[in-house]
Amino acid sequence: MSISWLDVRLGVRMLVKHPALTLVGGLGLAVAVALSAGFFAFSRAWIYPVLPLDEGHRVVAVENRHLDLNDEDRAALHDFFVWREEVSTLTDLSAFRRVTRNVAAAGGPPEPVVMAEVTASAFRVARIAPLQGRTLVAEDEVPGAPAVIVIGEDVWQTRFAGASDVVGRELRVNDVPHTVVGVMPDGFAFPNNDRFWLPLRAQPASFERGTGPALFIFGRLADGVSMRQAQAELTAIGEHTAREHPATNGRLRPVVMPYIHSLTDVQGITLWEVAQMQFLMSLLLVVVAFNVGILVYARTAARQREIAVRSALGASRARIVAQLFAEALVLATLAAAAGLVLADFGIAMGNGILASEMNGGMPFWLDTGLNTTTVLFTMALAVMTAAIIGVLPGLYATRRGVQLHQVGSNGADLGRTWTALIVAQVAIAVAVLPAAVATGWIEIERGATRPAYEAAEYVDVSLGRDSEAATSQGSDFGAALTEVMARLEADPTVAAVTFRASGSGRPDMVRVEDVPPPATSPGGHRVRAMGVDANMLDVFAIDIVAGRGFLPGEAEGNSRAVLVNEAFAEQVLGGGDALGRRIRHVEPGAADDGASHQWYEVVGVARNMVVNRLNPAHVPPGLIYPVAPGDLTDATLAVRMQPGVTPAGMAVRIREHVAAVNPGLRMGTVRSLADFDSQQELATRLIALVTLLVLVTVLLLSAAGIYALMSFTVTRRQREIGIRSALGAQPRQVLAAVFRRAGAQVGAGLVAGVSAAVLLDTVSGGSLLHGRHGIIVPALAVAMATVALLAALGPARRGLAVQPTEALRSE
Repeated sequence: MSISWLDVRLGVRMLVKHPALTLVGGLGLAVAVALSAGFFAFSRAWIYPVLPLDEGHRVVAVENRHLDLNDEDRAALHDFFVWREEVSTLTDLSAFRRVTRNVAAAGGPPEPVVMAEVTASAFRVARIAPLQGRTLVAEDEVPGAPAVIVIGEDVWQTRFAGASDVVGRELRVNDVPHTVVGVMPDGFAFPNNDRFWLPLRAQPASFERGTGPALFIFGRLADGVSMRQAQAELTAIGEHTAREHPATNGRLRPVVMPYIHSLTDVQGITLWEVAQMQFLMSLLLVVVAFNVGILVYARTAARQREIAVRSALGASRARIVAQLFAEALVLATLAAAAGLVLADFGIAMGNGILASEMNGGMPFWLDTGLNTTTVLFTMALAVMTAAIIGVLPGLYATRRGVQLHQVGSNGADLGRTWTALIVAQVAIAVAVLPAAVATGWIEIERGATRPAYEAAEYVDVSLGRDSEAATSQGSDFGAALTEVMARLEADPTVAAVTFRASGSGRPDMVRVEDVPPPATSPGGHRVRAMGVDANMLDVFAIDIVAGRGFLPGEAEGNSRAVLVNEAFAEQVLGGGDALGRRIRHVEPGAADDGASHQWYEVVGVARNMVVNRLNPAHVPPGLIYPVAPGDLTDATLAVRMQPGVTPAGMAVRIREHVAAVNPGLRMGTVRSLADFDSQQELATRLIALVTLLVLVTVLLLSAAGIYALMSFTVTRRQREIGIRSALGAQPRQVLAAVFRRAGAQVGAGLVAGVSAAVLLDTVSGGSLLHGRHGIIVPALAVAMATVALLAALGPARRGLAVQPTEALRSE
């Protein structure tokens, strides 16, 4: 086949001539291309990216995997030292962990910074020389050695103004002076996204086996060694270690994997599996393309006389199919371009969400844009799509025997195949669309959840005790937290301050006395439990609607008082009275004999801290209990600002107060709760956008497919309608005959589709349609039937308008 510029021009003219097909088909193809190209870009960026280092593909990670839990165990300090001595298939075996430290330079205020504690061998793995000075060396890892630090080029510029004598100058890390010994070049951020590097000084003698810091372990494959060979050696060493230390290593086995998989927590996914997932993502495009192909075939079938005449004038079958392919390629190319724009927008939103959630920023190896490979992949999708929607209908329309038959007729022979297409299109639409509608609506409902307080008035920040960091003012976190809060309360820019425990502290599954657990969760009710300061509800202006709040001093000692929210009373207790109810926390999956668990009493019901106007059922049930600062080793401060104070200004004040109390406190990033809510909303919007686009696409294509098939079917009978009118048939009789046949086709599709939808929902236990089957299935059945009957009505009325003499003359 050869395609000329004239074919492309004709393709553009056909798009303009059929705007409905162009709009509906183009939108559907664009959404499907966006999903497929977006997943392709995501998989290349997060699952199998190119590590931008010298022979980066030979850098691998090593993890201990728990055989029962299928999860990594990073407390592998003892094993790391064994592997470093015994493994020969890996060179420069290294380890790192990411920590948050307070950094100050040249008398400036301390700022929380995420940095890497690494072994000196990590820089040999990277194979990148320092810009100034040296990298870390083995002597720096010895406990008691001088405190040193390596910094990145951007840190050199921002904190030291690019001073030529930066090597040898001082940075204070947790109020401890560290000497700058080297500067790494611009863009270097190995092993993750780091600009500060401290020596990793953790030694096995300081920790019992199975405990210690959480380490990421990595190295380079030795020359001529494959990952499989390295795995075989590590497996043998792991089995030997398991026999020697069954209590800690009996169920652990070391696993070698691509370096990035350890950082992204992607284990065991091969390129073949990624290809399979890509194929599944691309199946939507194939399905959409076939739907558009049906629309195109309906148009092509209406051009049978034109095709037959061109064939009679000498045009080969290949030439005609080439023109049809060119017309389809124009549509597919425009849809692919729109799909790339959509994919780029979605990827940008997704990266923004990830950047806000990732402590320390995005990884240095991440390619966040649409690269050339993704564009080429999308072009290939466009060609495949054009083949489906152009070549396949073209081959069928130009098959042997059709041209001669169509020269003297008005179109294609319909028969049972066309009837089967109508029945199948209706059945598939009614069977599949209800689940899509239900899922889309659920996502939209979830996205309507918002804070019940004025989020713009609050900031929060995590604080913790770093037991390994030297401090000049002790390590009593409870006392430090109390003093920080006292200083903030005295600050004129602060309206109120409170805290919550950073972790739940108690299991998030509860049993309520005399209330059976739900059938879907026989272990108990899933309820978010949170330890809080006694004044937290007051600070967030959350009212108590029943009972009382926490009493002064109730956090001290073994208090059994808890508060629940309105969602708890509604969802767990079925709207019953919560006051005086006794509950106990249970571990998911653990045996619950009731005797070994302490009972707690509900003393009050608080308003929900979040609201959902569309569906209050999406507000999660919650439970809070009082905790004292002395019971914690880390916490999250929540500060309510005075009017006119900005989050940036408050961040400076909080850092100053924390540094004044204890520079060694581990402090996170000060975060505006309004910004946090916006990021959460952004994630929800992205999910809702994708769901809505897919839903609208499927709905439009299904409706358009039914409309095209039915409309074309009746259009082909216009001559028959005219002849029947010429022979004396009344319009009512003619229309009844048309709709009888159309109704039979649509009815068969509705019966099959509704039956399939009900069966699928029953098999899923009602989770597929989320209890909305009584509304969604009938509504969609009526909608599709209406579309089909309207499609039949227009051509039938046009057939009645055909003059009887004209109809008889044509026959």
